[in-house]
Amino acid sequence: MKKYFREIMIVIIVLLSRLPFIFNSLGIDLDAWREVYTGKILHEDHIYNVSRFPGYPFPEFLYSLVYYQPYWVINLLSVVFTAGCCLYFFKILNFLTIKLAFLMAIVFPFVPIIYLSSTTAMEYNWSLFFLLGSVYYLLKKNLWLSALLCGLMVSTRFNNIIFLPAFAFLLYSFSGKDIKKVLQFSVLAFLSICFFFSPVILKYGTGFFQSYGDSEVSLGSLLSLATLYIYGALGMLAIILGLIIQLFTGGYRELKNVSKNHFVIFSILMIVFNLVFFIRYPLEAGYLIPSVPFVLILLYYILNETLMKSVLFVLFLSPFLIHVNAKKIQITGGIFINENYENQQLKYCNDLIREIKIHSGNQPSIFHVGNYSEQVSLMGNFDKNSNIKIVKYLSPKDQEDIINKKYVLYYSDTESGKTENSKTHMLDQYGIFLYKDFELIR
Repeated sequence: MKKYFREIMIVIIVLLSRLPFIFNSLGIDLDAWREVYTGKILHEDHIYNVSRFPGYPFPEFLYSLVYYQPYWVINLLSVVFTAGCCLYFFKILNFLTIKLAFLMAIVFPFVPIIYLSSTTAMEYNWSLFFLLGSVYYLLKKNLWLSALLCGLMVSTRFNNIIFLPAFAFLLYSFSGKDIKKVLQFSVLAFLSICFFFSPVILKYGTGFFQSYGDSEVSLGSLLSLATLYIYGALGMLAIILGLIIQLFTGGYRELKNVSKNHFVIFSILMIVFNLVFFIRYPLEAGYLIPSVPFVLILLYYILNETLMKSVLFVLFLSPFLIHVNAKKIQITGGIFINENYENQQLKYCNDLIREIKIHSGNQPSIFHVGNYSEQVSLMGNFDKNSNIKIVKYLSPKDQEDIINKKYVLYYSDTESGKTENSKTHMLDQYGIFLYKDFELIR
C-alpha cells in the first residue's frame, strides 16, 4: 500500500473532485450526445453509423454497452479515463526524474479544460489516456503495448494520428537512434490503427476522410479558445506572470540546453503539431487537450521551482474562480458556469420534447430539430413503433413521404434547418413551425 500511496491519492483526488459535477447531463457539446445515441442504435438495431466523421469507433462501441445508464454512470467513464491520464502523466514525470512529479500530477486534472472534459461524455480525455500511455511505454521501450495504445488513441480521436511523427522521434531518441525499432513501432502502430479503426473502414472505405468543416473565427476568438478556454483566466495570468518574472530574474537558462533534452524537443513537437491542427480546424478548445501535459513539462524546465509551484497553485484554483467571456467577467469559475449552460440546454430539449409529444397525433409526422436530433431522441426515448420521426435533416425518402404521402412536417428554427431550407425549400413549402432555436445565455 505504501508503495502506491501517491498513485492512490491521485485517483482519489480525481474521483472525489468530479463527483458533484457528473449528474447533470452528458454535457453541452452535442457530439457527446451523438456518440451515446450512436451506441444506442448500435445496441438496439445492430447498425453502426458513425456519430460524425471521421468516426470515433472506440467510444461509440463502448457507449453501446452503457447508453441506457443514468448520466452519472456514463460520465464516470470520463472520470476514470482522466484518473488514468494522471497516473500515466505521473509515471512519465517520474521517468524524467522531475522533482515536482506528484504536485504536477495532482494539478494536471485541475487545468480547466481537463476538468470540464472529465465531467461530460466527450472523449477528449479518453484519447489523452491512450496517448500518454503510449508515450510512457515508448519511454520504457515496450513497443507492442505502445503501438496497441496508439491504435486505441486514434480510434478514439482520429486527428491524434498527427502525433505519430513525434512518437517516432521520441523512440529514435530514447532507443539510441535505433532505426530498426522505429520501423518496427511504425508498422505495429499502423496495424493497430487499422484494427481498431476497422469498423469505420469496413463501413465507409476511404469515405471517412471527410473534412472537419471550416469555421470562420476572429483572431480574438482563436486566441481565447487557445488560452482562456484551456487554462482559465487565472491560469493564463499565472503562466504569463511566471514567464515574465523568470525572464527578468534568472532568464530561460534551460532553453539553452534544449538540443540535449530530447523529451523537451518531443514536447515542443507535440505542442506545435497540436497547434497547427487547431489553427486549421479552430472548432473546439478541446482539440488542444493533447498539448496540456507537455506545456506543463515545458514550464517545469523554464521556471524555477518557486515560480512553478506558484503557477501550479493558481492552476489548481482556476476551474473554480473567475470566468471571462466576451460579455462579462464572473467570479465563479468555468466548472460552475458549465453547469448553468447544461441546465439551459436541458430545459430547451425538455421543452422541445414536450412540444413534439403535444403535436404527435395519429397521422405520421416528421420533426426536423436540426443538430438536437440525437439529444432529443435520447432524452425523449420515443417508441420506435410510433408514427413520429425525429430527424437532423430530411433524407430523400423523408421528402418523398412529405410530398406524396402527406406526412406532416414540423420544424424548429435551427441554423442547420435554415441552411438545408435554403437548398430544398422544404420547410418553407411544407413545414409547420414547432419551436424556436436554442439560444445560450452567457
